[in-house]
Amino acid sequence: MVRKIILTGLLSGAVIIASPLATLSGAGMAYGQTSPLGKDINFSADKALYDSENKRVIVSGNVTLYQGTTVLNADKVTYDETSQEVRAVGKVTIRDDKGNILYMEETVLKDGLKEGFIRNVRLLFSDDAHLAAREGVRTGKRTILKDAAYTPCKTCNEDGKRKPLWQIRADEVTHDEEDKVIRYKNVILEIAGVPILYTPYFSHPDPTVHAASGFLNPEFGTSSELGLNVTIPYYFSLAPHRDLTLEPLLTSKEGLVLGGTYRQHTGNGQFSVSGSIANAIDSDNFLSSESGREIRGHIFSEGKFDLDNLKLIGDQWQWDYAARWVSDDTYLRRYYQDRSDVLKSHAKIENFTGRNYFSTGLYVFQGLDEEDSGGLTGQALPAFDLNIETTPGKWGNQFTLDASGASILRTAGIDTQRVSFKSAWKLPMKTQLGDFYTITASLRGDAYHVSDAALQDQPIYGGADGTYARVLPKLSVDWNLPFIKNSLTSQQIIEPLVSIIVAPNNKNSFDIPNEDSRNFEFDENNLFSHNRYNGYDRWEAGTRVNYGVRYSLYSGDTTIRTTIGQSFRFSSTETFPVGSGYEGKSSDFVGRLDVILGDYLDYVHRFRLDSSSFSLRRNELILSGGSKSIRVSARYLDLDREKTDLTNTELENRKELGLGLKYLVNPKWTLHGSWVQDILKNDTIYYDAGVLYKDECLEFGLSYEKRLTSDRDITPSSIFHFRLVLKNLG
Repeated sequence: MVRKIILTGLLSGAVIIASPLATLSGAGMAYGQTSPLGKDINFSADKALYDSENKRVIVSGNVTLYQGTTVLNADKVTYDETSQEVRAVGKVTIRDDKGNILYMEETVLKDGLKEGFIRNVRLLFSDDAHLAAREGVRTGKRTILKDAAYTPCKTCNEDGKRKPLWQIRADEVTHDEEDKVIRYKNVILEIAGVPILYTPYFSHPDPTVHAASGFLNPEFGTSSELGLNVTIPYYFSLAPHRDLTLEPLLTSKEGLVLGGTYRQHTGNGQFSVSGSIANAIDSDNFLSSESGREIRGHIFSEGKFDLDNLKLIGDQWQWDYAARWVSDDTYLRRYYQDRSDVLKSHAKIENFTGRNYFSTGLYVFQGLDEEDSGGLTGQALPAFDLNIETTPGKWGNQFTLDASGASILRTAGIDTQRVSFKSAWKLPMKTQLGDFYTITASLRGDAYHVSDAALQDQPIYGGADGTYARVLPKLSVDWNLPFIKNSLTSQQIIEPLVSIIVAPNNKNSFDIPNEDSRNFEFDENNLFSHNRYNGYDRWEAGTRVNYGVRYSLYSGDTTIRTTIGQSFRFSSTETFPVGSGYEGKSSDFVGRLDVILGDYLDYVHRFRLDSSSFSLRRNELILSGGSKSIRVSARYLDLDREKTDLTNTELENRKELGLGLKYLVNPKWTLHGSWVQDILKNDTIYYDAGVLYKDECLEFGLSYEKRLTSDRDITPSSIFHFRLVLKNLG
């Protein structure tokens, strides 16, 4: 009878065509201008039948139904015109436009696949998390599941196979596609199959949500200063372009430390504000109270913004700022393990135009070392830098112009204003022999104004009231001649290098204070530099020759590079820091060796040899080696300055040894540890150890740290830290 109806329908053009992969719509149907499976539902299938007596459409074999952005696949689908129900059986899946997929044995749907009953269902989300349930109901954009379990962990459906590492079981789970939230009733959290937490209600955003308000993963710890402590962050999604995170730190010894971070995107940039406040014990230098407690805290803010309205006078203008303040020196170390010794704040404007750069701004510093005094800390109010560089000419010649200035002010100390200019002309050359020359001619000038010099706290850095000017012309020639030997598997390069710098002996005047050139160090990095001071207040004058040799070997995954050299000055009238290796006419020999053996070994050796005895005055070794599963690191530092008179210098002897280990037990488990020893004092400075587990759905970390140094209210302490992250739950 059915066969007869089909044939009659085919002849009249009014009933469904029964052919493989036929997509049928209302255009050829006898019962109107709609799909045989309901309004706006199109389909394809291997076979399609129409039962006119019961008014049912039956499609089977690779069935696919399309309704808007929803796609249903099944082995067999029956559509009842009277009840307008779609009944799908056999490997049924429903996919939405977000990539979420419902798997089930059987479903009955109405209203264009929007409502209906589902049985033995599994909902696979776009991030591979899934919900499994005995049965459920789909109503519009909501799916309600009974006796359900949610987990982002990988599982195996076969009996006796792997179970999820953690899952949430609930009597009822509702997934609302409109507000994109998954809600649970009567919830049990299981880890490794063991129930550890119950709550009557729980919810979290589905994987399509980029950010939603809610609790983030807590962190637990214990330390000698704070006792037991836990951080429980809560995230507020205020709008697509701004959010707020509250980060309260609860401690057993100090009480509550309230912290938080606000972030916002403004369209032309973004900024953030973070801070904390505590009614703390012990310290007595900020808002003390009779109760023996005091208010301590910090505030940090930073931002960066484009200045579109200034682009007419340059390629790119932007301004940025960073504001950092803390109530006292040890607060950040005590509560946040932040070991900064100075906080830097600034507000500056920058321009990038071609090869040129300009910036100007205000720079403020807060020293956190015990010897720092706020009134003696210099603040740059303001400072500017200008760098202009021309396009290389026909022979590669190039002009540069640099300008810089700063006004260093103190509330109870010396004040300095400086303006500096430097112009240079550079010409690179190559001869037929294969050697390379770079000729540079430059002229630098500085102008200073100094006041309140009598308040200088460190006389070794000079300073006298008055106005001063100085000029330094300089001519230099840099030469190198690489000798290259190639083979089938390797390349070797031997490269002698020489720099000749000719300049008058314009000695640094101690009437000009040294604000920015105090950290002088002579090593292989500045061996061929034309000025080894890292600031403007001191310059390197006089005629000198820098010479050395560099060797490189490249063979497959093996790389070996080494450099050694020395500097010779024709006059020793200029005084460099004692113990720096640059005293007298002949400097110490400085060098470096790098050895890289694929992924198995990375070795760096930096050294400085006494110019007369060739004994080691600096010996630094950094080693990292091992396999993919185990990695060992070691660092040894020996700065020997005992052979010199250390008066009027801040350079000190140091000898330290540090060891580290990272062991990848398997792709999920990692062990790590480190240890630092002061060899001169025969004291351990620091050591730690920890374990980390991480897979697709869980991250777990446990670490122990022993700190043996002291600083005012920071005492030697033991710190335990515990972290547990459940994917999608924070």
